[in-house]
Amino acid sequence: MPSIGERVHRVRLHVGWSVEECAYRSTIFANAHIDPTTWLGWERCSDQQAATNGLLAHLDAISSLFAVDKDWLMTGVIDEPEVQANRVVTFPLKTPSNDQS
Repeated sequence: MPSIGERVHRVRLHVGWSVEECAYRSTIFANAHIDPTTWLGWERCSDQQAATNGLLAHLDAISSLFAVDKDWLMTGVIDEPEVQANRVVTFPLKTPSNDQS
């Protein structure tokens, strides 16, 4: 059975976001600084490492961000959820009227 890190990795690939994009979105969604190195560490972690490296602490934000079941991310024992693109948290596109440079 895949580790929690591998399940997070699979969801990210399914959605099509880069590690940097996930770190950025998670930082905003969880209101905590998450850098790409941290995100990559989460994807590579075992179930045992997830408690000590911060992944479990941010699992609520990650499951909401990707609109997947938190229990599936934690244990993988229920059927793999179908990630529905219309439920994934999106940010508005930057338009010239939003640009305040």
